[in-house]
Amino acid sequence: MNITKTHNKNGNGKNALLHAVGVTTTIGVEMAVTTTVGFYAGKYLDNRFDTEPIFLILGILLGLGIGVMGIVKTLEVFFKNGNNSK
Repeated sequence: MNITKTHNKNGNGKNALLHAVGVTTTIGVEMAVTTTVGFYAGKYLDNRFDTEPIFLILGILLGLGIGVMGIVKTLEVFFKNGNNSK
């Protein structure tokens, strides 16, 4: 109980929660968008060059890889900012 009251006086409890929710949402959206773009780009290239499913698989893997790199960068910023506020 005392911890909650301490955080609410400063406003840090609410801000930290909202920041965490924002980061979680960013991670989900970033992963979904990059994977979807990779899927459709791969599908387009497969239809264009008649190489089904090679580019589709490569596009999905590339999208996942780019998504993971983006998540790592997002988490680095999140934890860096979290350590500075304490």
